[in-house]
This record gives sequence, C-alpha cells and structure tokens, in this order.
Amino acid sequence: MKVTLLLENNSLYCSYLYAEHGFSAWIEDEDIKVLYDFGFSDKFIHNAEALGIDLRLADYVILSHGHKDHFGGLKYLIKYYKDMAMARKPIMLLSHEDIFQKRYNFTKNGPSGLDVSREIMEQHFDVRITPAPLWLTSNLCYMGIIESTNNFERQVPQAPKKLKDGIWMDDLVDEDTQLAYRHKNGNEVSIVAGCAHYGICNIIESAKRLTGAEKVNTYVGGSHLRIDEVTQEQVDLTCEYIKSERIKNFYICHDTDLHCKQALWNATPSKEAGVGLKVEIE
Repeated sequence: MKVTLLLENNSLYCSYLYAEHGFSAWIEDEDIKVLYDFGFSDKFIHNAEALGIDLRLADYVILSHGHKDHFGGLKYLIKYYKDMAMARKPIMLLSHEDIFQKRYNFTKNGPSGLDVSREIMEQHFDVRITPAPLWLTSNLCYMGIIESTNNFERQVPQAPKKLKDGIWMDDLVDEDTQLAYRHKNGNEVSIVAGCAHYGICNIIESAKRLTGAEKVNTYVGGSHLRIDEVTQEQVDLTCEYIKSERIKNFYICHDTDLHCKQALWNATPSKEAGVGLKVEIE
C-alpha cells in the first residue's frame, strides 16, 4: 500500500504544496485507488496535480465524516470532474445516514453540515451507505462504523449540534470512519485516519480485531486531541496506550494541537507528517 497526503494542516519542508486545516489522502493498493476526504477547499486538487496524481482514476471516494475540513473540497472535486468530462462514477462510501443531517454551531460558525446535497452526489458518484467493514483489496479494508471499547475516548460531543428527528442534539460524529491495511506477514496492521473522532485507541483496537493483527506498524492521521476540547486525563490515557503499543511509524497530524502532539511524541517515537508525505507499506 502507498499513502500520499494530499492535504494536511502543514506542508513538508520545501515541498511547495498548499496546506490548510483539513485532510485528504490518496491511497493505492494492488490495482485499486482511493481518495479519502477532500480537505476544506480545492487545494487538494492542486496538490494532486503537482504530485502527478490523476484524481479521475479513483475507484473509491470515501468521506470520513460530515465536517467542513473534510467535505469542503467535494464541490470542487465535482467541478473538476465536470471540467475534465469524467465519464464514470467512482464508488462513494459513507458509513452512516447521519452524515446528511443538518449541523449548526450555535456559538460561533453557524451552519456546518454538508454543502453538497445527496442528489448532487448521486449524479457524480455511486453513493453507498456502508456501515460494515468492506475489503477494497485483499489487504486494504474500509472500516465502517467501529466499536468503542474504552471509557475515556469519545466522551465529549462536538460544538455543532445535529438536527435529527426535528431535534437539535449533541453530536459525537457517529459516521466517522478510517482505513486499515493488513500486512502480508499477517501480524501487523497499518491505519489511515482523518480526524479520528472515535479516538485513536478505539480505532487501533478495532483495526487489530478486524485484521487479526497483533501489532501496529504505521499510523497516519489525526487524533482529535485538542486540550481545549478534551480532558487532560484523556490525553494522558491515550499516551499510556500509545506507549504500550510500540508503533513502528507514527505520523500524527491533522486535528491535533501542539500540546497533544508533544505528549504523543514523548509517548512513542514519531515521524514528521505533512502535505506531500509518501508512505509505502508492505
């Protein structure tokens, strides 16, 4: 498997690529190509072109969850496909119907739900609501809805509320999903995550159960750890878990503030992530 970060909060030194608060990754395994998230704007498209990646070749397009820093670029991808006379519909995987719910931040930013309708999506993609895991190749798995197995992650709802059955309610982002890769040795798993709203410990445990692996080789993605939104206890317990896992390649990036990055870096040897990062995994 090969993972290329098309968008992240930071760009690798001297890469001369766009960065913004958002996430997008291009994943290749066997003959399958996956576009995972679209960032906040059209910057991931410019970066893909600069990196020689043809987004028209995507077999699967996956939106991890319904937040602006992950779906904001979707309307630009649709325009790009129109301008390039895209003739086929890639499969779009979404894990939960709630991704289409209206979201609203009553404290600061106003509307925060999807800005592309389901009808428009279905004109350009083969949209499939897929809550269960789905093996995209013999070793690459779309994880679907994962199971929460600890009592310290996924405890704090997001600032925006979601409208469900006519009621504005707390939102724990039920639809958030990731990808897991089972290594050819059968004993290791690698994970690509966006925001990681379920928490990286829950995600890692789910990936191990899903693949039968005992160890984590590589983690690329966010942690959803920001000290203004989670407790220090959650940060501490996450670091204890990460330290015990002895992850070989730890690329923590999007949606992780500096305080939490430093804590995680102290817990396990880490490597720099940023736009343009290419990770190849056997």
